[in-house]
Parts: sequence; C-alpha cells; structure tokens
Amino acid sequence: MALKKVFIFLLYLGIAPMTMAQLNYALLDQNPASVQWKRIQVPNHAIQIIYPEDADSLAQLTAFYLEKHVNQVGKTLPSKLHPWKIVLQNKGIYSNGFVSLNAPRAEFFSIPTQSPALVGTNEWLEMLVSHETRHMFQNELGRQGLAKVFRSLWGSNGQALYSNLIVPNWLWEGDAVETETKLNPIGRSKIPEFYLPLHAYLSEFGIPSYGKLMGKSFREFVPNHYVFGQYLSQYIRQKQGEFTIGQIWQNALQRPYPFAFSSVVKQRTGLSIDQLSQLALKELRDSIQLKQQVNADNAVQISPKVSKGYTPYEYPCWISDNAFVAIKSGFSSIPVLVEVSHGQEKELTKLGPIAEMNMLSASPNWIVWSEIKFDVRWGQKQGTRLVLFNRETKEKTFWDGDEKWINPSISQDGKQVLTLVQNNSGSSHLLLLDVETRQLIKKIAIASGEQVLHARLADQNRMVFVVKRQHQKSIRVMDLVHFNQLYEIGLGANNIGAPYLQGDYVYFNEPVNGIDQIVRIHLKNKQQQILTHSQFGAYSAQAFNDEKIIYQSYRASGDAIMQTNLKNEDWKPFVSEASPTYNHLVNPNYAAQKYSKWNIFNVYSWGPLIAAQGNQLEVSLLSKNITNTFQAGLGYQYDPNERAGTQFARFSYQGLFPVFDASFQNSQRSTSLYIDKRAPFDSLRTDNWTQTKGDLGIRLPFNLTHSAYSEFLTISSTYSFFQVSGYDLPLRFKSEAFNGMYSSMTHALSYSKLLNKAYWDVQSPWGYQIGLHWQGTPFSQNLNSEIWSAQLKAFVPGLFKHHGISLRGAYQQQSNGNYTFASTLALPRGYTTVLYNRLYSFSADYKFPIANTDFNVGRLLYVKRLKGNLFFDASQGENILKDGTTSTTFQSFGVDLSSQFHLMRFSQTFEIGVRCLYKSQTKQIEWYPLVIDIGF
Repeated sequence: MALKKVFIFLLYLGIAPMTMAQLNYALLDQNPASVQWKRIQVPNHAIQIIYPEDADSLAQLTAFYLEKHVNQVGKTLPSKLHPWKIVLQNKGIYSNGFVSLNAPRAEFFSIPTQSPALVGTNEWLEMLVSHETRHMFQNELGRQGLAKVFRSLWGSNGQALYSNLIVPNWLWEGDAVETETKLNPIGRSKIPEFYLPLHAYLSEFGIPSYGKLMGKSFREFVPNHYVFGQYLSQYIRQKQGEFTIGQIWQNALQRPYPFAFSSVVKQRTGLSIDQLSQLALKELRDSIQLKQQVNADNAVQISPKVSKGYTPYEYPCWISDNAFVAIKSGFSSIPVLVEVSHGQEKELTKLGPIAEMNMLSASPNWIVWSEIKFDVRWGQKQGTRLVLFNRETKEKTFWDGDEKWINPSISQDGKQVLTLVQNNSGSSHLLLLDVETRQLIKKIAIASGEQVLHARLADQNRMVFVVKRQHQKSIRVMDLVHFNQLYEIGLGANNIGAPYLQGDYVYFNEPVNGIDQIVRIHLKNKQQQILTHSQFGAYSAQAFNDEKIIYQSYRASGDAIMQTNLKNEDWKPFVSEASPTYNHLVNPNYAAQKYSKWNIFNVYSWGPLIAAQGNQLEVSLLSKNITNTFQAGLGYQYDPNERAGTQFARFSYQGLFPVFDASFQNSQRSTSLYIDKRAPFDSLRTDNWTQTKGDLGIRLPFNLTHSAYSEFLTISSTYSFFQVSGYDLPLRFKSEAFNGMYSSMTHALSYSKLLNKAYWDVQSPWGYQIGLHWQGTPFSQNLNSEIWSAQLKAFVPGLFKHHGISLRGAYQQQSNGNYTFASTLALPRGYTTVLYNRLYSFSADYKFPIANTDFNVGRLLYVKRLKGNLFFDASQGENILKDGTTSTTFQSFGVDLSSQFHLMRFSQTFEIGVRCLYKSQTKQIEWYPLVIDIGF
C-alpha cells in the first residue's frame, strides 16, 4: 500500500504542472506567419494531413504511404484509430518525427536524413509513416478500460501521464522500430550500425541491470531505449507471438500500481522484466561472442586513448602524412574540431549548431562543414551556412546561401566546394561553388525519386556519391569537366555509405557478415578488397596516396580513429548488381483543401487538480491548436483559506512576429486586519470583496544562436488593470487597493548567452544572463508606485573540469508610494522576502560533481549521480524614512547536496537533496529539503 501511495503522489506531481494555468504560456515552435496551410483527408482512415502549401508533393506521398500501410501497422495491436492529425513540417533542417498527446497530433519533418544508420535503403516518409502511426495505435490503448478513467478525468494529459508511467519508454519506441522493420525493406534492426552501442556495451561491460537500462549512466554510454527496446520487443514477439506486445500493454494499463508492467510480463512469460531482460541480453551477448571476427585487425589506433566515459572521434580527414582532423564529442566535451598529430590532440575550434553531420571534408589548408542558421523568430524555420576554417590563421569564414546546404566537400586545392541542397518541396540538387569568388560553377540536378548521400569531391576533377532509389543503393562517379557519369557501381540492397574516391579506387563502408567494414573497389578491373576487420563497425575511410587509410572504428568508449596500411592481397572479383528496373514513380492525386490558420481552438486537457500551492482546488480546460499558434486556458480555482473562488481565462497568440498574451481573472477575496491605530490591537475586522484583474501583454522573443553559445533575447511589455469593489474596511494592506479601477505597466528584458554544456558539466562553463524589469503606475489614479531592478549573472569554469562558478549581482529600487508591487529579487537563501526601497544583492555558487554512482537499491531506486554546491548570499536592504535611512544586512552561506536518481524504474530523472545553511542574523544552522527536478 505504501508504494501505491507513492505512485499516486507521482501522478499528482506530473499532472498538476501540466494543467496549471499560467500568465505567459511557453513559446512554441511556429512556422512563419506567411505560411498558408492545406489539408488532405486520407481515404478510409481517420487521419488528416495538415501541411504548408509548398509541400503538396510531400503531402500526396505521405497520404499514399498512409493508405498503403496503416492497416498493417495496427494489425497486432487491439486498438483502432480515432481521428488524428499529422502536421508536415518542411521549413527546417531536422530529420525526425513524433506523436504527442499534448494537443494530440503527429509531426513529420520531411527533410530526409543522411544517416545510413537511420534511413538504410528506405524511403524517408514511408519509414516515418510506419513508425509514427504505430505510436498512434499505441496511444489508442490509453482510451480503453481503466486507462480510460484518466483520460475522462484529465483529458489527453492525464492519458499521456498514466500511459507513460505504466508502460516503459523502451516498449513505446522498441515496438515502433520493430514495426518499422517489418514494413520496410531494411528496418533499423537489420542495420548493423543501429546495434553498435548495444553490442559493444555487452562485450565490454557485460549485461547491465534493468534499472541501468532505464536510467542510463554518467559512467558509461548505455544503449538508448530505441536500441535495447527494439531488441527486447523483438525477443518477446519471437518467444510469445506477434500479438503479445499489445496484450501485455493492454493488461498493464488495467493495473494502476507500481511495477504493473513487470507483473504482467511475469504473468505472461514466467519471468519479471528484470529477469527477462537479463536472459534476452545474455543470449545476445553469447551470440556476439560466437561471431567475433577470426581475422586479427592489424590497424593501429592513432586517436588519443579514452580512459573513462565516452568520447567519440568521428569523420577523420587527412591534412598531411601524419596528421588528421576529426570531430570530438561525448561526455566530457561539446562537439569540437580537433587536429591530431603523432597521438597529440589540439582543439582547433568549437562547433556551432551542427547541421546533420555524416561527413567532414578538409584540404591541407581548409576544413569545411555546415551549421544550422536559426530564424530569429520562427522555431520551425532553419537554414544552414557553410563554415570554412583556415588552419593557418585559425579563422572561420561563413558562407550563407540562404538555403539548406548540408554535407559540404572541399577540393584538395581548396578552390571548390560541393554541397547538397535540400528544398522545401522535397527535391534536392548539388551545387559546385568557387571558394574565392563565391560564384556558382554548376547546379547539378538530382533525378526525381533519387536521394543523394555523402557527395564528395575527388581528384582528377571528379566527384563521388551514393544514390538511393527504390530501396537500392549504388555508387556514382561523375566528371566535373563535362558533368557526365563515369561509373555506376550497383550495390543493391546493401546499406553502404561514406564513399571516398582516390585514383582508381573507391572506398566505402558496407556490411560484411553482419558488421560494417571498409571495402574498396577498383573502378577499372572490378576487383574488391575488404580492408578492415573491426569488431563492431568501421566507417568514414579516407586513403592517403594509396598507401594507408584512416577510419573510425566503434568502441564502447566511443569511436576511435584507426590507421591501417593498404596491401595488394585478398582481392576478389566484384559483381556489380544490375541497375534495378525502376517502376513508374508514384504520382498520387488526393483531394486537397485549404486549412484555415484560424483553426485556433483545440481543447485537449481538462479536469480537477490540486494547484501548485498545494491548498487550492482547480478545474480547468486547456487548448492548443495543431499549428502551434494559439494556447488558451479557462477555469475555476477555489482557495479554502479565503473560502473564495477565482474564475480565470488566459490566452497566448503566437502566430505573428510579436506574441500577444492576455489574462483575465475575477476573484472573491477576503481580508482580515486590525483597524486600531494604537495598541492594544483588538479590533480585528474581516471583509469580503471582489477583484477583477486583467493583463494584456506583448512579447518579442528572439533566437540569436549562431555559435556554440545558446543565445536568446526576450523583450516584453504588459498593461495590467484591476478593479476593486465591495471593500469596506477603513484600512488596507499596502499590497491591496481601495475600491476603484487601477492600472499599471510592466516592461522587461531578458538576455542569455551560455556555452552549451557537456554531459558531465554541472552548468554552462561560460556565459552570462541579464535581466531588466520595470513596473509602475504611469497613469493618473489614486494609487502610485514604481519598482525597477537589474540583474547580471555570470558563469565561469571552476577549479577542475566540469565544475562551475556562477556569480550574481542585482539591484532593486522601489518608490515610497501608497502601493507596493511584489519584489522581483529574493533575499539570501533561508530568509523570507521583505520589501525595501533599495535592495542590493549578491550571490556566489560553486557547483561540482561528487560521484557518478550507478547504484541500485532493489527495484525502488537507481542513483546515478551525486552533486554538490557551495554558496554564499548577501543582501542589504534600505528603507528611506522621514528622519533618515535605515538599513538591514542579510547573509547566509551553506552547502547543497543533491542526487540524480530514478524512482521505481521510471525513465524520468528526479533530483532531490538537502540544504544546510548558516544565517548571520539568527546565528543558527538550518536544514531544508531541496527539490530541484521532479522529472516531468
């Protein structure tokens, strides 16, 4: 029973924050205001596609795949689809998709990925359809049986919280990946690169506990829930039958108590989920050990050794006989460009927001890659720019084509750049550009139905790339003088990638006996040679003068850069697969209609809850439209302390460049105070009165990120009014008003520029934040007051790596009016806020990791990190009186100890700790519980 009470408490923690009304709703990702929307109703299915008008061909193709696959997708789940909407996003650079019950919908990001580990030989939109619609069917199970109660009480938010607490995240994604695998020619479970983290982890570290699989680790790179989830869901299907996943899912949702999922699995299989995962992973580990390569890999590691954690070195490029550049990332580092020579590493520069990177290109003097160029306002819109790094001057040059330029390649003489351009319509083409003049040399068309991957410039005025068409891949070599095709090497359904052309040889990675290896083919005599015998997988090879190659080889500690000498042995005849006979391209023609951008109401959550203060009951409705432009909340809140209620309505329209916010509430208030003017104070009087309050605001949010620093600016202005009626007491608190209509203005500016955090960092290593705030009563009225404040917070590294220091200084001034606004600054930790005419504030924090633990306490607790924080706070408050100025000083210092952990096998991270501080005023030591993050 105790565990069940804890579980119910977790439900409360998760539901309350999601359904609480708030003044300013969070900024959503929108498309530009100029976008016009259309819709297609998929025949015979309760699915509607909402899409920008320039994505007609993408929407038609998506509708075709939906009609083709949806029945098969849901075949093994005991559910049917209620009406769903799919929003096609084509203005960005990301390749992704998701299904959400927060304003229920799916979103498909139509730009196809360049990663062979994800796309394989599949069609991108077809793969999204098979994966994401499986999530739709999964969510439909939350409308059945006992789970339906949570939906009835709290709407989609209640359904989502309950379903995600009962059913582990690995089953959601693993089941979808397995469905995707069955409905596409080469799903991810058939792609060796997809399984790399799991295979390497099992070989290096053994079988992780189920708690570690769910909670991950700060010590080792634990395979994510897509990878081990696909393997476990596949294992259960193989052992128990195709319909088992749906039956387990359905039965688990009928049991609203901790470890319900494990109990259902045990009832079905005879094993708890801990035992089942251990057995399944043991079988996989044993099979991996049996398949270990017999041939010794004679390659030599030339990247620095990784002693702990996870640090991959990727996409190596020769820059001289004994030096190369690569991208380094991992637990201890954000993505950086490094140069390695004779085993010694030198950081060249930090990378900004990287556009999808599956290759890097370098000449002796130049290194080139592409980075995301965010729109300053519209979150769904991104472009890219080329970055050229000069090795001699260490300077960056940016080349902005105002398009989506990805995977650039530079010629060895540094004079030309080749880049792939992705268009909003779904088409693409290649551009050959002159580096010195910045002029276009040639636009190279890509045939409809073809996808080009990893295009790279080569010697002898040639280029090479992978072509994917109708689930087949080939390597194509083209002449850059006449732009005609020189060679086409058909690899059929083999999932190849990263071709590199030098002389008569083309190098690429290809699955060999279930493991990706580096292979080369002689273009003229059609002989092939397997060059590597990597234990888990080899990728991104580059040759140096036909003498040696470098490549990245996967390890449990991250990709290492290896070097091996080329030899003239073990050549075998290569038989190129004949180019497939291409079927007529699909050209669907579904009826499309206009979709009004003024479809702004979409109620998705409702019901009673305990408000954040813990003593107020609220009943509310939440609405958010499909295109993310309008949020609204309506409700009633009852305060038992005042025995009065508040009706409220809050709105936020975000479809124009400025964000417009509005909030209205009508409250029944109760005030009790002593009306005596001198002691003894014995005339306590109580009065009930009405307050109507409204806020009309405008925000200008800017995303200014253009480097490794995340940079944001928000400017806002709010007009507030409130009307008081029925107030009959002769006195009032200074924070309340007499009868009448009053108004005020609030202006605020917040700016933040923070260096991105590495996984092991406790805070941003460098950066600063600025906050300016003014609130006053500029209009003629009976109340007058003014308050303004300024804050600056700076972040610098600590004494050791991954430690951090933050320093905050602030000043606030409030006028001696007849009304008091709430303070925007807090007193030192441990003190209750008191208002002063002038307030000076300073704080210093030293945050540091204590230990990465990976410690299990049975099934109840998995502790993965301990952290500490030493702090010092000081404030001085001054009040200006008729006979002078009085001042009060507050100081406190102490330590916070906290732990990041997972409770009862939930994937959500919790962070809770304890604070011990010393207060100068009371000269006492005090202890407080500390809640930092509840994981929802």
